[in-house]
Amino acid sequence: MSDSSVLPVSHAAAPLCWSMPRPVLVIAAALVAAVAAVLASPDAATAGLAQRDAELVLLLRFMAGVKALLAFAALGAVAWRLGYPASPLLSAAYVLAPALMVAAPVLIWQIAPTALGAGLFHSGLVLFLLALFADRGRASELARQTLLARRAI
Repeated sequence: MSDSSVLPVSHAAAPLCWSMPRPVLVIAAALVAAVAAVLASPDAATAGLAQRDAELVLLLRFMAGVKALLAFAALGAVAWRLGYPASPLLSAAYVLAPALMVAAPVLIWQIAPTALGAGLFHSGLVLFLLALFADRGRASELARQTLLARRAI
């Protein structure tokens, strides 16, 4: 007897379905990325640099704050956009982009590998912009409809 004979035919042919709404999935992915970034601890050389150069630490933390604001704006826009239907590939890009962008400021704030944090942020930003470009017709139409509905109230 093989493993494939254990499941009924109707169960094996059932499509994969997410039970969690996509906007909630975006927020959950961003939280998981932020927690993973918190768990990444800086090495001894980075900690020594942070103690020697307070101005550099101040600059990096300011940059982390600015990146966090941009990441939360992208997270809000993506959570709004995924409240409407989108293709699976586009949805995956929309879920991954803010998760990368949210993890980056956490790494930079800890003065952990700042190059990794910058790379995560900019790759998330590029992915977000590419997803917006691929979705440009539908996203702009949804924004227009939402604004018109709010003006009518």
